[in-house]
Amino acid sequence: MKTALYQILVLTVLIVTTSQCRSPRKTPAETAEAPALQKHTYQQSMMGTRFFITLYAHDKAQADKAARAAFLFADDVNSACSDYDVTSELMKLNAAPSMKSIPLSDILSDILHTSLEISAISKGAYDPTLGHHSYHWRMARKKGVLPKADQIARAKAASGWKRLMFVGKRQSITKLVPNMRLDLGGIAKGYAADGMLKTLIQHGITQASITAGGEVRLGDAPPDREGWNISLKTLDSTHQLSSKTIVLSNCAISTSGDLYQSITIDGTRYSHIVNPDTALGLTTRKSATVIGPDCTHTDALATALCVDPTLQFPKFKTLVIYEHTDGTLKRIQSENWSRK
Repeated sequence: MKTALYQILVLTVLIVTTSQCRSPRKTPAETAEAPALQKHTYQQSMMGTRFFITLYAHDKAQADKAARAAFLFADDVNSACSDYDVTSELMKLNAAPSMKSIPLSDILSDILHTSLEISAISKGAYDPTLGHHSYHWRMARKKGVLPKADQIARAKAASGWKRLMFVGKRQSITKLVPNMRLDLGGIAKGYAADGMLKTLIQHGITQASITAGGEVRLGDAPPDREGWNISLKTLDSTHQLSSKTIVLSNCAISTSGDLYQSITIDGTRYSHIVNPDTALGLTTRKSATVIGPDCTHTDALATALCVDPTLQFPKFKTLVIYEHTDGTLKRIQSENWSRK
């Protein structure tokens, strides 16, 4: 995923009063200017994509140490949330029986809590309990065959975000139906990106950006710039990728849709994003972009808007490009979205 934007702004005001005593002369070391900030970039494959870190630091040792710590945090998120690794905490939760309280780590508890909050405000358009649907679509992409009706029926019976209930102070959770399978692929990368930036800040680095697939988490602007140049990719009138550069800082931006992942079966093009109502991939072209204070939310909300482009989230800037039934592309954007 969840989670808020962590920033520490310390303002120290030093009042110097004059006196009859002459200030001691500073040594050369004290008068020397701090070394200029240098750009450092890092990348690592994880969570089914490549994570990129771009940061500015005074020395390489500081940068390397901070980047290692950030990637370690992302690895912890993967260990908690992966549905590819049978040893992950999420897969152990999937294998656990229903109607039993299952203890959670802080990371998994935090992500699931935020997931259910987003499920509520999106009216189920984002749902972390659609793990069986996601699995069926992996198999469909692999074999080129749609899931059978009985498979879909069983998957629907084992899903539903209202059937996942926290116990106590979010320390454990209970699945209220048998065979429920969770999938956090629509929120975990965003949560990892948030935590990675927080980790960099804890190491004294605030001018940084994290990219994790379609999720981007931004800190302070690079030196002598207004912000980070972000390439916004949506669909154009010919259903092809169209790029536009926007400048952002201290926020998150996520883009979801079938720009890169889709499959055609029996002449119908299906997205990798599953419609909770049909349990099948979306069949109309969609691209949803969300800008907000944290990547945990923008990640999941972008998925939700692909399912239902009419959803409104007043605290976020949103843009949806979708294919109308007549084949033309329509645009829905929030009132606070820049029209430039």
